[in-house]
Amino acid sequence: MAYYRMEDAIARLPELLAKASAGEEVIIIRLDEDLTQLIPTEPRPVTKEEMDRLRERRVTLSKPVDITAVVRQMRDEGL
Repeated sequence: MAYYRMEDAIARLPELLAKASAGEEVIIIRLDEDLTQLIPTEPRPVTKEEMDRLRERRVTLSKPVDITAVVRQMRDEGL
């Protein structure tokens, strides 16, 4: 089990999330009191309602798009 001050945890959040995902107990403290414990969760299955909602909101392009050209244009325009 490892304890981290909140300020340190903010600066190292990706690292701490990786540790928690690997099964290590990570406790974040503030003012010497336990604030939060990071623990991995099990992935949950997608419900039929969620899949239906995603299908309803699917976007179909009317013509093919060269995404490489779009990204280059955005880069060149400073976006």
